[in-house]
Amino acid sequence: MSGTENGPQRAMEEPGEDLALSDAGLQALGEGLEIRAKAWITSGDETFLAYGRIVLLEKIRESGSISAAARAIGMSYRRAWWHIETMNRLARKPLVETAVGGKGGGGARLTAEGEEAIRLYRALDGRAKAFEDQAKRELSG
Repeated sequence: MSGTENGPQRAMEEPGEDLALSDAGLQALGEGLEIRAKAWITSGDETFLAYGRIVLLEKIRESGSISAAARAIGMSYRRAWWHIETMNRLARKPLVETAVGGKGGGGARLTAEGEEAIRLYRALDGRAKAFEDQAKRELSG
């Protein structure tokens, strides 16, 4: 990996360079190793969207509540709020809008941008899963 002022960067393979994958090669590095691919969308060194944040957004959509969404996924309310504040700060427009509690109670809802973030991430994560499946086929074949 080469480094830049923003930290280490992934080394890109030269076009046409055919690197063979083999299960024997992977298992030579350690027992029980597997290929896994995950999608992250970042801004500089900060995570904007990742799997757990998308699940949090989906739970907010279902429940209309940050605290209920956090409970549903075993996350503290404080941590959930931190994730939401980070996503909202990094986004051009907020992904989650909140209403202050009171007699009628507060709540939270996804904005159109929040819905689009879920759609975009799920599409990207599907591509990462397809890459993972292809790499596993190459290793076992």
